[in-house]
Amino acid sequence: MELAEQIDDSTFCTMNDEAPTRVMSICNSSPDIAIASGGQINSITWRPMLTLASDHLPIIISIEKPPDFVSVDNRTLINFNKANRVDFTGFTESTFNALPIPSDVSVGERQFRKVIVAATARFILAGRIAALRSNFPAEADRDTLRHANPGKPRVRDLNLKIW
Repeated sequence: MELAEQIDDSTFCTMNDEAPTRVMSICNSSPDIAIASGGQINSITWRPMLTLASDHLPIIISIEKPPDFVSVDNRTLINFNKANRVDFTGFTESTFNALPIPSDVSVGERQFRKVIVAATARFILAGRIAALRSNFPAEADRDTLRHANPGKPRVRDLNLKIW
């Protein structure tokens, strides 16, 4: 009862319908609960799948992409051209010198990786560039300009502004 009250007080909805998720010879029940945000509930279908292997039915949850769904590439881009190489080197050298001699190869490799990851996070620019740029003028798009005329001075100026 407490779970039902918490769901009622939230922005979530239950996806279960009246179909049982546990089928036994003496009774049917629905001990499984699936919830989703209210904004997505109309895009989701929920159905238990009848099988012979168990009294607990597997539940199939399908999410239909809305027609205006936009897929975004989730890559991290690293800009080595603007890396602070001097500080990167200084940081790694001082950190390596401060570390004790590792007891075995795997400990040494783990320490090495940890130092490199920390230095990379501090001194090399990285991030995700949003694929969607609404109302972004086509003439200012660096890639379009670069492909059309790589020697154009505007391409160099845009390259300097990135990051």
